[in-house]
Amino acid sequence: MNNVLRTEENWDFLIGYPFEEAEDALKEEAVAFVVKFTAPPGKSCDQEEALVIAVRPGQPLEIICASPDWTVN
Repeated sequence: MNNVLRTEENWDFLIGYPFEEAEDALKEEAVAFVVKFTAPPGKSCDQEEALVIAVRPGQPLEIICASPDWTVN
């Protein structure tokens, strides 16, 4: 990564990243963030397989993650 600290408006490139990779990048750049997980009704979101689906600017930056499996029975 370059030595320029990214502004919060530039973090939307993380959409589609696995949560763990996004978390590593944010910690490396010392960006304050909170994470919210979502999953289909009746299921939970496994953090290990969660993908970033949205990034909301603010202090702290808000990372929205979801389970990749949205199948319903």
